Amino acid sequence: MKKILPIYKEWSPSSWQTLPIKQAPEWPKDKLTDAIQKLKSFPPLVSIHEIETLKKKLKYVANNKAFILIAGDCAETFSDFNQSLIEKKLQIIFQMSLILGYGLEKPIIKVARLAGQFAKPRSSKMEVKGKIHLPSYMGDAVNGKKFDYKNRLPNPNRLIQAYYHSATTLNVLRSLTEKNIHDMIGKWNDEKIDTKRLLHNIKNVSKIEKVAHLLNTTNQQNNSNHIFSKDFFTAHEALLLDYEQSLTKSTEQGRWYDCSSHLVWLGYRTGQTDHAHVEFLSGIENPIGIKVGPMTNLNDLINIIINLNPHNQPGKILLMVRYGIENIKNDLANLMNKITTNKLNVLWVCDPMHGNTYKTKEGFKTRDFEDIKNELKCFFEILKSHTITPSGVHFELTPENVTECLGDSYNIKQSNIHEKYETACDPRLNNNQSLDIAFSINKLLKG
Repeated sequence: MKKILPIYKEWSPSSWQTLPIKQAPEWPKDKLTDAIQKLKSFPPLVSIHEIETLKKKLKYVANNKAFILIAGDCAETFSDFNQSLIEKKLQIIFQMSLILGYGLEKPIIKVARLAGQFAKPRSSKMEVKGKIHLPSYMGDAVNGKKFDYKNRLPNPNRLIQAYYHSATTLNVLRSLTEKNIHDMIGKWNDEKIDTKRLLHNIKNVSKIEKVAHLLNTTNQQNNSNHIFSKDFFTAHEALLLDYEQSLTKSTEQGRWYDCSSHLVWLGYRTGQTDHAHVEFLSGIENPIGIKVGPMTNLNDLINIIINLNPHNQPGKILLMVRYGIENIKNDLANLMNKITTNKLNVLWVCDPMHGNTYKTKEGFKTRDFEDIKNELKCFFEILKSHTITPSGVHFELTPENVTECLGDSYNIKQSNIHEKYETACDPRLNNNQSLDIAFSINKLLKG
């Protein structure tokens, strides 16, 4: 196969506007213009320095010296905004990272799906109930979830709200990381932890509690970063390009950064080589995730990677693999061969959530917890057979004990899934399942 050379062209934050675009809301133009002008005048949500810090840390991952945990809600909502819930979300991520860091003996790069994940791509533009056809709910940054004409119209003022909610969330997160490590992790053996359902894995909690107590002391001398760090970063899908462009800032050297988030990703439904989303992402310095699934054209993917990372920088591109348990054995090997043949530097991240989504008879979107664990197992085994080290994992989760992902061991079945089904879009792991999956990763990678 001939080597594909990158095509160099003049890029600007607005050059995407001349190209076809998928998943774009039908905004009222006058109101959109006003909203974007306001957003452009606002300060960045994250700093260029913070983005560069994440890039450096991802180079450690590329050298097999660290591991990535990307986790958080499938979609944030304005109504869920409160300090207590934000604190719980951060706590479960830190708890998982401590489990992983203790087991894998590597620093864990924590990336939260927070402070920006207010928009979601949809498989259909319209939602139908009876004889009523309305625009699909695309997240609180676009329209309202309530099924009526007024709520479902795309409203650019929601972009302003999304900015303010993101900024405030970041302020809360930064204040929380000022706590000592022991307080951030919180108590393990509270009423949420069901030791019977976490089986023998939970026995390791007592050991980890001792480590947390030790870190509470050693962190004062800054000696614990190799085991546990309070650093965190944010990520979301770069879906609403008007919003992303308005928060894209340049350095004096003319390098552009999307300062809406530290890491942004190219969605599964917007990965067309000659379309707007790829064009926008091709000009920014942020690390970029790419969702890869059964419908991904591998030749197109190679072109996209080269376009987004023409200098083949290690740590720049994260392949977020979401094949599903039915497809991963065949498709992942083909993907790895393609990447290896083209000598591309990528980070290998398993997203075992999205490829395993289906609907129950009653119409609830769900995922089977065993399918999620089995896809992780296949991912690690296939990478090992190709002598490639896994770079990280990606989960949609919540600190609440919801009933969204089916699992016999947690007594979540199709018959009772409705009892605490609270997601704004896709089903999430609950608190116990999240801790369980962290222990499972340790066992799979160290066993």
